[in-house]
Amino acid sequence: MIEAVTAILVCKDEVFSIQRQPHLRAFPGHHAFPGGKIEADDEFSRIEHPLIRRCPRSHITALHRELSEELDFDLAGAIMKQSVREISLFGTAVTPAFESIRFSAYYYKIVLNEKPEFSFDVNEIAEGGWQTATVMCELYSYGQALMVVPMRNTLLELARDIPATCAEPFNVVIPVDELACLELIDGLRTIPVASNTLPPATTTNALLLGDKGRRQVLVDPSPKSDKVYRLLANTLSYRPIDVILITHHHPDHHERAMDLAREKDVPVLLSCTTLEHLKTSFGEDYYKGLELEIISEGSEITRWKDEPVRVYELPGHDDGMVGLAPDNLAWFFVADLAQTMGSIVIPDDGGDLADYLASLTRVINLQPDVVLPSHGIPSGGTELLKRTLQHRLDRENQIRPLFQAGAGTDDILGSVYPELDEGLKSLAIQTIHQHIRKLKAEAN
Repeated sequence: MIEAVTAILVCKDEVFSIQRQPHLRAFPGHHAFPGGKIEADDEFSRIEHPLIRRCPRSHITALHRELSEELDFDLAGAIMKQSVREISLFGTAVTPAFESIRFSAYYYKIVLNEKPEFSFDVNEIAEGGWQTATVMCELYSYGQALMVVPMRNTLLELARDIPATCAEPFNVVIPVDELACLELIDGLRTIPVASNTLPPATTTNALLLGDKGRRQVLVDPSPKSDKVYRLLANTLSYRPIDVILITHHHPDHHERAMDLAREKDVPVLLSCTTLEHLKTSFGEDYYKGLELEIISEGSEITRWKDEPVRVYELPGHDDGMVGLAPDNLAWFFVADLAQTMGSIVIPDDGGDLADYLASLTRVINLQPDVVLPSHGIPSGGTELLKRTLQHRLDRENQIRPLFQAGAGTDDILGSVYPELDEGLKSLAIQTIHQHIRKLKAEAN
């Protein structure tokens, strides 16, 4: 468990926040409070003052170091100059167990007598500033801010009562018989469902969206077991759904979804190509008793913040795959076009590398504010897609000279993936096949 500190800087009725750079691996493009990891040598600080007497030495040292690095702000000096009126632990947030990297983050409220002049570390901070908690909550409610649950709950509490010293609830609350339901963008709920997906991912993000009074859409429920299925059904017991949408035919996006549709007595939305794939794999009985609705490019499935949410066809990883986005492009659910953990496989069945690169380029050119993948966390901006595209182009540049020299698949595998885990080699071979196919087509 990684330990971290976070600074809730408050001056009068305003709170300081930043937007993290979109290229960062941790919480890219998220609105956040400044802070970072506690380092081993943070234990050896000699900062002493009555204000921090009850605070662990390592926490205060880490806060001082992080604020110095990120904002060029001398917290220790400000304490000694009596520019700091109060420092108190506002709450502790532990990352839910389903996340591959877990943090225990200590949020400290630091009340200042006056606003300091900050100088941002542009490698980590895209922008930052002082605003009332009410204004920041409004940005979130308009769908214009991507933030973790503890920050949102902190702002809601400070908007009600700026002198508040804690928020209840502070972090994600997950009932023992349910799954987590996260709302990092207002009105857009994500349920990380344990699925039979490919490592290092362990969950598929089931998306739940729709304005009040509009069609409630659940995207890609795919529980890996009967136990997870029941947890998901419990999670939905007081979050009614009207339809289930399947983005594509890979099992980690529809396993047990048809059972859930029957239990909830709701239709299933999917592309014509996905329908044919599932029919080929499982037969007509797979849909027995279900109402099916075919969706295609431009289909409106519901509304979010009164914006039509439409279907985008995104072939490449799978020829029937679709994504979703509102007309204002405040966010884009890209399914398996990219993920924040590892690269995307372009399989022999239904995959096409040229189409995949074209789909990536298309969404990048649309410039959505936030990209939501099926595996991993949301990412502000299109940096995730750009990085994915560049990775695939770099891989092609590795494969091209080997292909031109007459190397076979096994030789290319050994050269390009020299230390690949044995269990992943079959997946890498499929992607190599796709690169060879594309290079052959270009040569002709």
